[in-house]
Amino acid sequence: MKKFFKTVLKLVFIAALLYGIGRFGINTYDSHVFVPRSPYTVMQTQDSITIRWNSPKFEIGSVEYGFFSDSLDKTLVDPKKTKIHSITISGLNECTKYYYKVLSDSMSIDNEDRSFKTLCAAKDTQKLWVIGDSGQVGENQTKVYTSMLDYIEHDFNNLNMWVLLGNNAYKNGSQKQYNESFFEPYSELLKRFTPWAVIGNNDAKRWAFYNIFDFPTKGESGGEPSGNEKFYSIESGNLHLVMLDSEMYRIDRNSDLAAWLREDLKKNTKPWVIVALHTPPYTDGSHNSDSDYDSGGRLKKVRENLVPIFDEFGVDLVLSGHSHSYERSKLMINHIGKSNTLGKHNIVQDAKSCYTKSIKPSKDSGTIYQVCGSSSKLEHATLKHPALPFAYEQMGSLIIDITPTTLSSKFLSIDAKILDEFIIKKNTTPCQ
Repeated sequence: MKKFFKTVLKLVFIAALLYGIGRFGINTYDSHVFVPRSPYTVMQTQDSITIRWNSPKFEIGSVEYGFFSDSLDKTLVDPKKTKIHSITISGLNECTKYYYKVLSDSMSIDNEDRSFKTLCAAKDTQKLWVIGDSGQVGENQTKVYTSMLDYIEHDFNNLNMWVLLGNNAYKNGSQKQYNESFFEPYSELLKRFTPWAVIGNNDAKRWAFYNIFDFPTKGESGGEPSGNEKFYSIESGNLHLVMLDSEMYRIDRNSDLAAWLREDLKKNTKPWVIVALHTPPYTDGSHNSDSDYDSGGRLKKVRENLVPIFDEFGVDLVLSGHSHSYERSKLMINHIGKSNTLGKHNIVQDAKSCYTKSIKPSKDSGTIYQVCGSSSKLEHATLKHPALPFAYEQMGSLIIDITPTTLSSKFLSIDAKILDEFIIKKNTTPCQ
């Protein structure tokens, strides 16, 4: 009998080993397999930008650019033949629009209306489009995208920044899925805007995300240098935008991420601070933040370890995805427990849609939390978390408008209706 059990255990071990090797092989292939890819921009700064694309054949590619679409008077060329192209344009003017086109012999590239804009030191108005869990290709993804286009009257000049809250390519975030779920559906947007994205739990099933995107590590786009692509800041106009990896990096209280976040927020001089990460600290959607085990305990870790930092430095808005619905809080502070521990002392201003704060970020001034994980997927949810009284089982995206003294956010539904909106004021004008 012992011999039989030993044989069974050996077979189980061999099967598990073969499965593990197979999975590792699949993950490696999906993460690094070469796929042709149209040009897109990364590493947007005040004086530079990087243009990347993948050509079917080894070749020398080039980028032509200039101030006018019909007069591209400057050219940069690959230093050697390659399939994976990356050309950085430096010495650009701050807050300036440039037109460009990419030349690559082995692929047909749509260069119609290609442009980019450098980051702005100051800007009176800014409009952001924010999508979460947007990587399920299909009719719903298209409708959410179209509702945004309708809102801006199909004029890309009415948009300044594009932020993605993770799960950007279902279901595993592979190279091929990124082409199908991201680069193809948003091709017109990618011709004009740099995508600022955080990684989601599905993206993290493969290793393609950090291969596809290049993010600042030395403070190139603003904020405190992080030395790590998994957490960094972007500064443009009146906005200080913090991007955090809540899926593949430690978010413990004494982690490198937490230490950098404190230092970054301490040195911030911009009037508005938004933090973007995939995992929400509060949700009662397709995920439950009251569970210690949901999502490997990451919801609890974000709430217990990062929310106190948000409170300490008066972060204005925290954006998350993950739950496939929409949820939003009032201006709140100091809530790191489960939903049944929420009390009146956690609500800074008990208003529905208008809040006030001082122009200078201050401790315990309150933060609003928004969950928008329904930009391509929708799942049934109870939506009863007391910290998130404004909630909808609806698909959609966020439109955020920023001025020197106001920040407003609208949840734009899949059928172009504004289902929820609020404004934070940082001036002497009271809420009506």
